[in-house]
Amino acid sequence: MPTAAANDSQWLVMWCWYRREYAAIARFGPESTIIYDRDPRRLVFRCRAAELAMPIP
Repeated sequence: MPTAAANDSQWLVMWCWYRREYAAIARFGPESTIIYDRDPRRLVFRCRAAELAMPIP
């Protein structure tokens, strides 16, 4: 069952040329969540895991 954070989340995904990997940025609360990964598929799974780990307000 998705959490409220998962339903309302929006990720910005971009290529970080200096790190040579993708970065996904989202804001679930007062702090931003930033995830880096070279594999886009793995990045999607890591973003989903971050969303599901957020507590329901």
